[in-house]
Amino acid sequence: MNRGWICVLSLALLLVLPEVVLACPVCFDSSDENRQAFLATTAFLSLLPLGMVAGTGLWMRKRSRDLDKRDSAEAAGERNESNR
Repeated sequence: MNRGWICVLSLALLLVLPEVVLACPVCFDSSDENRQAFLATTAFLSLLPLGMVAGTGLWMRKRSRDLDKRDSAEAAGERNESNR
């Protein structure tokens, strides 16, 4: 069979049996409380990696600035000792 016939047969099956392509029952639960919990969990799990990346970036920026300040202070201290 060629790919064209496979596509046509697949489309025909989807038209005859549309309930096969429905999403899981959790996504469309009739209980509003369950739906809200599902949406809140989805939002949390979507934003968690972004927060972790942002937190790591902020920590690296702060650490870099702290190391730069320490290096500047050490260099200033060495200059003061050499002037004595």
